[in-house]
Amino acid sequence: MTDLFFAPVERVRRYIDANLTEPLTLADLAGHAGLSRHYFSRLFRAATGDPPMRYLMRRRIEHAQGMLADRRHSVCEIAMLLHFADQSHFCRSFRRRTGQSPLQYSRAH
Repeated sequence: MTDLFFAPVERVRRYIDANLTEPLTLADLAGHAGLSRHYFSRLFRAATGDPPMRYLMRRRIEHAQGMLADRRHSVCEIAMLLHFADQSHFCRSFRRRTGQSPLQYSRAH
């Protein structure tokens, strides 16, 4: 597939990175790409290997790792800033992705 074919995906990837602290939905991302949700999801997965919302979660966890290493925000603040449902959801998602709790990660870095 051509680069032109995946241009909307790259545009959305940059949009995600620039808006990690904003509430983002699949409809928002597809709208930013100018595509239907279904087609956008298929195209995004073909280009990145991940569904859009899994990619968003991964990028938020990676951003949280940097925030935890800075130690400027509490775990609860990070969960709120990155739009997790609550601190528990953030901790579960973080552990699933990294193998450590946010506190363990913060202490190690």
